[in-house]
Amino acid sequence: MTTTEIVAADGSSNYDLEKHNTVSTTHKNIPIEDDYEGKPTQEELDTLRRVPGSLPIIAYLICIVEFCERASYYGIQPLIPNYVNRPMPEGGNGWGAPPRDSQKTAGALGMGQSAANAVAQSFSMLAYALPLVFGWLADAKTGRFKLICWGVVVFGVGHVLMVVAGAKNLLANGTTTAPYFLSVYILAIGAAMFKPNVSPLLLDQVANTKPMIKVLKTGERVIEDPEATTERVMLWFYLMINIGGFMGIATAYSEKYVGWWLAFLIPLILYLPLPFLLWFLRNRLVLHPPGGSDLPNIFRILGICFRRGGFKKFGRHGFWDLAKPSNIAAAGLEGQYKTEWSDQFVEDVRRTFQGTGIFCFFPIQYLNDNGLGSAASFLSTMLKTDGVPNDVIQNFNSISIIATAPVLNYGLYPMLRRFNIHYGPIARITTGLAMSSLGGMGYTLLNYYAYKLSPCGEYGSSNCTVGTGVADISIWFLVIPFAVGGISELFVNVPAYGIAYSRAPPNMRGLVSAINLFSTAIAYIIGLACSSVVTDPYLTWIFGGPAIAGGVLTVVFYLTFRHIDSEETVFSQRETIEAAPAEDSSSQKAAPAHDEKN
Repeated sequence: MTTTEIVAADGSSNYDLEKHNTVSTTHKNIPIEDDYEGKPTQEELDTLRRVPGSLPIIAYLICIVEFCERASYYGIQPLIPNYVNRPMPEGGNGWGAPPRDSQKTAGALGMGQSAANAVAQSFSMLAYALPLVFGWLADAKTGRFKLICWGVVVFGVGHVLMVVAGAKNLLANGTTTAPYFLSVYILAIGAAMFKPNVSPLLLDQVANTKPMIKVLKTGERVIEDPEATTERVMLWFYLMINIGGFMGIATAYSEKYVGWWLAFLIPLILYLPLPFLLWFLRNRLVLHPPGGSDLPNIFRILGICFRRGGFKKFGRHGFWDLAKPSNIAAAGLEGQYKTEWSDQFVEDVRRTFQGTGIFCFFPIQYLNDNGLGSAASFLSTMLKTDGVPNDVIQNFNSISIIATAPVLNYGLYPMLRRFNIHYGPIARITTGLAMSSLGGMGYTLLNYYAYKLSPCGEYGSSNCTVGTGVADISIWFLVIPFAVGGISELFVNVPAYGIAYSRAPPNMRGLVSAINLFSTAIAYIIGLACSSVVTDPYLTWIFGGPAIAGGVLTVVFYLTFRHIDSEETVFSQRETIEAAPAEDSSSQKAAPAHDEKN
């Protein structure tokens, strides 16, 4: 929320919803016909300071919903490798915890590294791939809020089953496999129903979606910038995600010192506020009714473009113009090609494909951020813990985000805007890709020296029992690549949410958000496919290969998409959208909701 109150007329009703009236335009060329109240002139765009708009209170409550879901998700996700990989530790307390003052790691199933990596990667892959189905379903049939609620129900069932898998008698007689695997994959389905719909629902609450002139109490005339507003709300959103992710520290210590029952109970407790929060929000949200899917028209547009321009023209200037009704009419082809869309919709489709092209580069960031498969977890087992659970170090990924997000939100980005420096989404994503590659280099160097100093050499993570079983390197060195990778996420993932929302037609925002998430699923698919080699003695190259690829792709990404930073961020709107004004940030009064029905 901005600290300075903005005094101006309400801009939430200034849009012509009879057409797609918003489209990405360059800072130097906003079309004259795209007219609306409060529109800045070209001189004002070039000279006035840009500020984020006010955020409604309801937006912060949605961020808390995201916190509860992510806290329960990340409370169990980091525990999978140890639970599946390691056997019940000898001399432990019977709940899976190792003996006190030992270098041993908690365990349960003892299925080995390859199986542990496969389970961990398949769990995360499903959580990030299935949103393609549920994002489309929310757009076309159910609406976002309803599917979020169903996802929460499924999530709850998974958590209860996982607590059962931590029972002492089941661990003792080796019968935890079935309830544990059931719980893991039920949780993945629940997360997939929830995740693609919550960020579009959050951005639906933001009223103004075009650059507008505002007057501050100080008398200063500024531009309320939708890019800055989106950036601010999504930084809050991502901050809450990682505060939730920080809860993994509690479950890691519980696993190490108490046992699996407590490690699995904590995420269930963190999940419990979710149903009550959603019940409270149900009549206070701005809801967009499902309007059917735009996918059939997109396929028709692609067909026309390919028939008229051929495959060689794909990606070139003018390719999408071939499907615009005005272009078809000018060519005298109205009888040959039936169009049920506007020129603006074709432009929205072009921008959607451009956005999904950006997402194609994100898997390499994730691979360098977390390591390929469970490689980072395996590396941690080769280092001296001195009583620290090996799982706890990866939480510094979240800690770095929690520490850095407010600095970006209220320090760096406002300072750049004050000096009229445009640090656009492509520049930010490029920064994040470069940082993640540096993090990958850090993992590579640590693993090289861990192999060199381990009493078991290049088999140091394979349950080494020679001497201390670990290299003489403190596990705290792993904080550096985890933290660098975490900060890189703020530069990559936060702009990605805005791109996914602003560049998609309203009836496809859930699906395009899911495509963004699917880029993470691709990283998990790669990790799953490489399960057999994510093990000793290959771990150094498992880290090094993605680091090299990341450096190369960072340069390719910037050269390919840098022109987007000169575009004004505006949002696609259509006559099918019917949204009540969100509650004002200075008021507790709830906004009326719209029934999510066709």
